[in-house]
Amino acid sequence: MKILVVSNFFPPNFIGGAEIVAYKQARRLAELGHEVRVLAGDNSLRLPGYPARDEVFDGLPVTRVALQPSDFAPNGNNIAHPEVDAIFARLVERWRPDAVHAHHLLGLSLGILRTARAHGIRSVLTLHDHWGFCLNSTRITTAGALCRDATRCAECRPDFYLGNDTYPVRFRQDYVRWQLGAVDAFVSPSRYLADAYVETGLPADRMHVIANGIETERFADLAPPAFQGQLHVLFVGYMGGHKGVPVLLDALTRLPAERLHVDFVGDGQACANYQQYLHARCPTLSCRFWGRLPNERIAERLGRAHVFVLPSVCPENQPVTITEAMASGLPVVASRIGGIPELVDDEVTGHLVEPGDAGALARCLGLYLDDPERIRRHGDAGRAAIRALSTERQIGRLESLLAQPGLPAAWTSPVIACHGRPHLATFAALHRELTPHPAGKPQPAAQPCWIPAEWVDPAQADILWIADARRIEPALKTIADYLAAERHVVVDERNVLLRPHLDDRVLPVRGAAQQAMALRLLLAHRRARRQAACAQDVAVPE
Repeated sequence: MKILVVSNFFPPNFIGGAEIVAYKQARRLAELGHEVRVLAGDNSLRLPGYPARDEVFDGLPVTRVALQPSDFAPNGNNIAHPEVDAIFARLVERWRPDAVHAHHLLGLSLGILRTARAHGIRSVLTLHDHWGFCLNSTRITTAGALCRDATRCAECRPDFYLGNDTYPVRFRQDYVRWQLGAVDAFVSPSRYLADAYVETGLPADRMHVIANGIETERFADLAPPAFQGQLHVLFVGYMGGHKGVPVLLDALTRLPAERLHVDFVGDGQACANYQQYLHARCPTLSCRFWGRLPNERIAERLGRAHVFVLPSVCPENQPVTITEAMASGLPVVASRIGGIPELVDDEVTGHLVEPGDAGALARCLGLYLDDPERIRRHGDAGRAAIRALSTERQIGRLESLLAQPGLPAAWTSPVIACHGRPHLATFAALHRELTPHPAGKPQPAAQPCWIPAEWVDPAQADILWIADARRIEPALKTIADYLAAERHVVVDERNVLLRPHLDDRVLPVRGAAQQAMALRLLLAHRRARRQAACAQDVAVPE
């Protein structure tokens, strides 16, 4: 089987949990005899124009696309880059993979999903966090609170930048929904994350819970060192609030400093502040901030710790750090949130505490100080439990999923392509009339998607809506492209400078109510044509 692995990053660049999983699964599939290639982003060069280069990394052919910081901006366009889609299209046309296995796509481009569908290639997408319905990916709002309602994204980030314009966040949400609709199968490493995505609208029959897998043999020789009166605590992760680092720091101030040594592995903007905090509050505490370490050196730190701690305040999926700690024979103290309870058996393989509860975290760490035998007991139980998630068991399930035939083309939601920033009052009225079901929940297939015209090919859209043509020439070019694709074009009459250039194939409409009526009627006409064509088994231009 020829498998194309796609990831926004890939070793040796920017190694996080998702990138490690993408690499290890790709390597194992290759070892099983499959022909594996990789398409990945590369933010190390920061060259404009998305240049691509081919290389070989650890025996795997890798095409790396140069990305820039702006491609990852949370308040900008971090999901749709047609230049990347074109690189993907050329690669699949040349190599003809049997399946595409996608991982993180933020910063790269979601357009590869429908491009794969257009080429008849089966696509499987592994979900590593909440990016498909949370603009921050963590379910932590911009105000720092835990979000429990995926329909309220506009309160967190009401709009995003696209070039010199801003668009309502609904355009971004609809584009994600539309692209995910082309995926044949989704993989979630945790039941928690699978349920969260199904609740927001992904089809349950396409969702598969398959653990990332852990190479238990890599950690078989590791074990906690003998306890000699000082508890060695290890934290590995991003040095930020959502990982609960402030909670850990607070907990450490409640424990006897002379009986602790703490290693922090990871980097982040708040790292210096955390060091200053500990120095001020616990000047005698033995601790070291290692910064980011390669995965091999993290194993060294695991081999010198007594207990691993991850006090996240955001819902985690299936943290690689926890699985590696358990495979190393370490007890784990972590938050009772997200998919963590699926890994950590409270009072058997470690302890679970409520997110943000520094007092409970300190008490649980103190239990290992008071009863060092608990380190061995919980560590052994964790090592035994994690064997069920060994790579060998999980890779077979993934291999089987990739080998299945692609799903037949299904009904796709209508697309209203929008050129130019819509007037807010007008869009609010159109939104209420045409798309009343909120993003973040299941939506009727017939409810249209609002998508910026720059992100969609005219052949993929149903209608072009010219909301605001500040520059005449680009607007006329867009209109010509959609008319050539036999698509309806509706123009807000406030674009007075554009009107002299239009002919009777374009429908100028005044006012929000009239525009809503025109769009609704044209969508109904398009739907009727599709249904008639299906009944006669005749292709309608797409």
